[in-house]
Amino acid sequence: MKKLTNYQRTAQYLNKVFKLINEEYFNNELEVPTITIQSTVGAYGHVSVNKVWHNDTVATHELNLSADYLNRPIENIVATLIHEGCHLYALQNNIKDTSNRGIYHNKRFKALAEERGLQISRHETYGWTITEPTERTLDFCIINQLEDIQIVRQTAYSIGISGGKAGSGSTPVARPKKPSSTRKYICPCCGNSFRATKTLRVLCMDCNVQFEEVQ
Repeated sequence: MKKLTNYQRTAQYLNKVFKLINEEYFNNELEVPTITIQSTVGAYGHVSVNKVWHNDTVATHELNLSADYLNRPIENIVATLIHEGCHLYALQNNIKDTSNRGIYHNKRFKALAEERGLQISRHETYGWTITEPTERTLDFCIINQLEDIQIVRQTAYSIGISGGKAGSGSTPVARPKKPSSTRKYICPCCGNSFRATKTLRVLCMDCNVQFEEVQ
């Protein structure tokens, strides 16, 4: 796969990843949103309560990923997409998963997210919104050979927690960027590659050469 170093390819890639998430975690029940990449101060992402994108025949919700945090490890990007997918699921099924104009995430949201393999912790102000990937998320990334995004819009708002509904998002938490929990291995001869969650010694059966870890 070509490296995700430009905006157009990244936008197409995020739509692909969302479709995989919809199939894996939502049984393809989610209405496909319009995915956008814009700066969202204080949040990793948001979904719109209303269907704000329209053409002659279709109206869709907006699912935005903040341009300021695109280069996080892919498992964190996936966790944010699942997080926002849970909000979409709640909207479609009349589940009240937030309050205070979409800012406070309640235990209904926590349950929706944890059913889909996310680790959810409580923020003092914004409720059950702090979102972390789990081994299930990592396995999803590895099985689908998902790659890290290598483009980001650099601003002063480059640290945060997973965002909320209605575009309001969540206040950033000042903590260092976590390294990816996966490792990428590549055959130096043929270029075949795979990801794993631990250090491995694997032989390429085509070239009889050991895979090398990409630093």
